[in-house]
Amino acid sequence: MNPALTFIVLAVGLIAIVLGVLCVALWRGAQAGALAAQARDAARDNPALANAAVYRDQLVDLEREHALGNLNDQELQIARDELSQRLLDDLGPAELEQPHRKLVVAAPRQPWVLLTSIIVLVPVLSLAMYSLIGQPEALDPLALKQGLGNEEQVTPEKLATMAASLSRRLEDEPNNVDGWVMLARVQRALGQYALTSQSLRKALALSQDDNLAIDLAEALAQQNGGDFAGEPWAIIRRVLKADPRHLNGLFLAGSASYSESNYGDALSFWERAREGVNADSPDAPELERAISEARSKLGLSPSTPSVSSPAVKAAPEAQIRGRVSLGPEWVGKVGPQDTVFVYATAVSGSRMPVAIVRTTAAALPFDFVLDDSTAMNPSAKLSSMGEVTVRVRVSKSGQAVPQPGDLTGSVSPVKLGSSNLSLIVKDVQP
Repeated sequence: MNPALTFIVLAVGLIAIVLGVLCVALWRGAQAGALAAQARDAARDNPALANAAVYRDQLVDLEREHALGNLNDQELQIARDELSQRLLDDLGPAELEQPHRKLVVAAPRQPWVLLTSIIVLVPVLSLAMYSLIGQPEALDPLALKQGLGNEEQVTPEKLATMAASLSRRLEDEPNNVDGWVMLARVQRALGQYALTSQSLRKALALSQDDNLAIDLAEALAQQNGGDFAGEPWAIIRRVLKADPRHLNGLFLAGSASYSESNYGDALSFWERAREGVNADSPDAPELERAISEARSKLGLSPSTPSVSSPAVKAAPEAQIRGRVSLGPEWVGKVGPQDTVFVYATAVSGSRMPVAIVRTTAAALPFDFVLDDSTAMNPSAKLSSMGEVTVRVRVSKSGQAVPQPGDLTGSVSPVKLGSSNLSLIVKDVQP
């Protein structure tokens, strides 16, 4: 049974139970009320019956006092006689001479109108309320699938709106750890790595979670253009010292080592990570691919996946070739030692480079090749993309993080396998 059908069955069952309880309570209440009203009417029409009821209650009180030992047998008999005499005096001869009256109690009227209204209105009003404040499309499996598909096509504009909304909310809820983590993820998707690091630091101030610390190390490296030197490596080493089998720590340590061309260390970290990854884990194929890539860099035979692991197919070789040059307005205005970054990013979403090369302005015009060998992270390579944006940035400071005044240029979209691409430095980083 799918979740939508399960929800409908449970909702209908709960409504039926509530209606049943309400109907039984109303039915019994109506009957009791009708009988009480009839008793009052009968007492009003025939005072003798009312008097008899009063004396009957008094007789019950006498019997109770006798049972408690407050009256002996003689006292009880005397009290009974007195009570009987008072009853005869109250009724009088006229009442005694009347023929015996039979009290006819009509069947109480049943609350059919009220019950019918409840049975009809409760489900109708429930459905109306759910349609207004609920999520009816969640009951449609097709709509759910379409909704999931739409989430995969979130635009940068939607992400920016989400980030602004989360920021406003966190001004009122600064201790919301989940809010800071969510904001960091949105900022990372926007390529705002400095802001991502700030949000993760605020989350870590509230929750000392090693997974968040590893996220911070990765965000700091992204902020530095893929350079793990300094704080990123310090965080990774601290986490692995506390927990040598921390999976996310081992994954990132391998990626950091690979980006620094320390393929032996990368292989060691990833093989340790493989010991803690189940064969059916979605991380297993990428991890096997990364291990094979590291072994290939070391000149070793490809890693053989375990029997229980799915076969890992190598990604098809892909590259982009082109020439980067200065626009005519910038010739002679760039220092020969200025750093030039040429890199490829996803067309939309994250601006984390999937391939990058660097040189100096003295080498311009420069013929470049972007392929999987220039990847910053073997788990996110150029060959995994269908098309990319190719960018260039000339930095006087040499920092990987874009700075105001840097010279830039880009071409998008660029299909894998393109050659003779012309990339011109012509814009200024705001």
